[in-house]
Amino acid sequence: MPTYQNFNQSPQGFLKTVTIIHAALTFGQVMFGVLAFAESGKTGIDVKNTNNPFLYVVPLLALIGFIASNFLFKQLLNNVGLKNTLREKLMVYQTALIVRYALLEGASLFAIVCYLLTGNLLFLLISGAIVLYFIIIRPTKQGTQNDLNLSYEDQMEFNRTDV
Repeated sequence: MPTYQNFNQSPQGFLKTVTIIHAALTFGQVMFGVLAFAESGKTGIDVKNTNNPFLYVVPLLALIGFIASNFLFKQLLNNVGLKNTLREKLMVYQTALIVRYALLEGASLFAIVCYLLTGNLLFLLISGAIVLYFIIIRPTKQGTQNDLNLSYEDQMEFNRTDV
């Protein structure tokens, strides 16, 4: 089990860090999608070509990414109760967020690559849906407190700006 002795960030600094990570991952997906669309220029949705394996793989991978990201996120958060300090809880939370984001981003990037390979706009739309969900689950102060189910003492420490 890793130790978190070197985590010297304040709770406010933590929130800023995970917000920057989230924004960078979101921006990367959006920019890759925009560049792929500009490069390809194809705007057709083709669901009739049932010989295209990506027509099955991309939606399935998006669904698996969505389910797995939420499942693993919740599983990792189950370990938060074992931690004593707010800093340890925040590190577990950061790990859970990164795992969640990675699974979603992987499915989104795969969909964009499939769009580049096939020109089927459906794949870019699936990536867009993942990005929208990605935006919805952005890290917030209230969301962090709710996800971690912080005690009153931890909430007071989390809300302090001089930590």
